[in-house]
Amino acid sequence: MRRTVISFAALLTATFVRTATAAELEFDHVWIVVTRDAPERAALERAGLKISPNVNCHDGQGTASISAEFLNAYIELIWPDPTVSVEQGAARGVEKFKNRMNWRTSGWCPIGIALHRTGSATPLPFPTWTIAPDWMPKGTAIEILTARDDTKSPSFFIEPPVLAVKEKAKSDTASPASDHPIGVERITEIRIVKPKAYQPVAAFTYLENAGIFKSSEGTEWSDRGERHVRSSRESSGRAQREADEIQWAVEVTFDAGRKTQTKDLRPDLPLIIHY
Repeated sequence: MRRTVISFAALLTATFVRTATAAELEFDHVWIVVTRDAPERAALERAGLKISPNVNCHDGQGTASISAEFLNAYIELIWPDPTVSVEQGAARGVEKFKNRMNWRTSGWCPIGIALHRTGSATPLPFPTWTIAPDWMPKGTAIEILTARDDTKSPSFFIEPPVLAVKEKAKSDTASPASDHPIGVERITEIRIVKPKAYQPVAAFTYLENAGIFKSSEGTEWSDRGERHVRSSRESSGRAQREADEIQWAVEVTFDAGRKTQTKDLRPDLPLIIHY
């Protein structure tokens, strides 16, 4: 299905512009695994984003989270929390979250991309599996696209309809858009910056080809003794350390980047925002 050409003004009122897929999937939200109680939230607040006051406890899953909400999506900071219950048989899932939390040393990816369906549950062209922890509504499940034994890829998963983000109107009195000091409203693009050595799995390639996100390789450069990760689409004018392994990052663009501003939240969070 060919993408429709729209004006810049129309783009700012769109939810999230992408091509349609056979499975009719849309971006829902992005999470980053952080340390207990998310002290990394300070990086979001310094960048001009407001954190919602509630802490979400995922009973049975052993995790908790906080989020910054927008009209069509949200950014979630999630962590393994020893005060939250873990149901029988779910210990392996908690261990995965711990490995993602320790991404700087473990080599795991700390990023998760949530999707929701806009149509019927069309089968995907690769194996998936499901989880239904205690915190979820009975009779629902999350469909996970990343293989159980994958220790390198982002977590890709599909939310059930009851948990999917519902687009909010700008006039909605409950809208969080006007609460953000930098005035952002909608997420309009996601880009995953991946290590040069990473070989995309079937789910990664499928979702990228479907327009859910874009990706680029990152390279590492050194300045005044500090190490930094840069997307390969950027030009630093400095010597690039092409052979070095880099860490993952996610770039989030708000409102089609209408203010032409960028804030890099690394090293506190593997996150770059454009607005």
